[in-house]
Amino acid sequence: MTATTKGGHSLLGSFIVPVAQALRQAGIDPLSIMEQVGLDLASGANPDWRVSQPDFNQLLEACVTASGEEAFGLLAAEQLQPQVLHSLGLAWLASDTVYDGLQRLQRFGQLVSTGLNLELAEDGDRIHLCLGLESFTTPIAPSAHDYAVGIITRMSRLTMGEFLAPVNIQMQRPSPLEPERWEYLLASRVEFGAVATRITWARSDIIEPLVTGDPQLARINDEHTQAYLDSFVDQSTARRVVDQIVEKLPDGPPSQQQIAAALHVSNRTLQRKLKDEGASFKDLLQDTRMQLARKYLGSPGRSVVETAYLLGFSEPSTFSRAFKRWTGVSPADYRQQPRAGLH
Repeated sequence: MTATTKGGHSLLGSFIVPVAQALRQAGIDPLSIMEQVGLDLASGANPDWRVSQPDFNQLLEACVTASGEEAFGLLAAEQLQPQVLHSLGLAWLASDTVYDGLQRLQRFGQLVSTGLNLELAEDGDRIHLCLGLESFTTPIAPSAHDYAVGIITRMSRLTMGEFLAPVNIQMQRPSPLEPERWEYLLASRVEFGAVATRITWARSDIIEPLVTGDPQLARINDEHTQAYLDSFVDQSTARRVVDQIVEKLPDGPPSQQQIAAALHVSNRTLQRKLKDEGASFKDLLQDTRMQLARKYLGSPGRSVVETAYLLGFSEPSTFSRAFKRWTGVSPADYRQQPRAGLH
C-alpha cells in the first residue's frame, strides 16, 4: 500500500480532488499548485495513495495564498463527493440516521487520517463530535481545520438529503479576518480559538430514520473499509501495541515497560517507534480501553461490573468515572442509547 508518512501521519490521497476542483472554480490551474508542493494530482485516482499531513497542510496554505481566499478550506470541502471517502463515504450515505453516519466516521476515522481521534458524546438534547487533533506532530494549518469541519458538515447534509446545520461549532484555529464568512458558509454559530474543535448538533435533527438507509449496503461497505484499515495498520508498531494491551488488560492496565518486553524491544525503542508514528503509549492505552468499553457495553450479556474488570479497573466506580470522562455519559446511560453496540 502506498503511503506518504512524513511526520508520522497520513490522509486519504483522494482529498486532493475537491481541492483541485475548488482551485479550478477560482480560475487557478491546480497542476501548478500541486507541483509547487510536490504532489501529483493524477495519484488522487489511486485508492491506496495517501498524503502526509505536512504536505496536505502545505497544499491548503498554498491554495489560500494563490486564491487570496482565507476560507478556501471550507470552499474545497463543499466540492467533496462521498466517493472521495471511498467505502466509508458510501456506508455513511447508506446509514439509518445521520448519527449512524457519524458513528461510522468515529469507528473508521483512521481511514480519513491516521492522526485523527474522534469522539461522539451526548449532552441532553445535544450531540457533540470532538475532533482530537492533539496527536499531530506538525501543527495543523488553519485551512486544514476548516477542511476537516467542512467535510463532516457536508457529509452530514448529504446523508440527510436536505439542509442540516449544526447548532454550534468550536474551532481550535485562530479567528480569521472575516469570521462572519465562516458562520455563513457553515450555517452555524462558530467560536474560534477554542481548546478543542467540536461540532454540535441538536439530537432530534440527526436521530430521525432516513428513507435512504440501507443496512445491507452499509454493512458491505463497512467490511471493505475495515479490510482497508487492517491492511494499512497491520504492520504498525501502534497496532502491535494495541494487540498486546487487549491481551493483558484483564490482569490490570499494562505498563509501557511490560508491552516493550512482550514485543522484545527496549522501552526507549518502543517509545521512539510510537513517536515516529505520531502515537503514544498513554493514548493507545486509553483509546483501547474506551473502544473496548463501548464494545462490551453494547453486549446485553455483559454487565458493567464485568466490563470494568475486563478493562483492568480495580473498582467499577473508577471505570464509571473514566467512561463518563471519555463519552460524557455514564455506562448505564450509554447502554440505554439506541444501537450502542455499533460504535
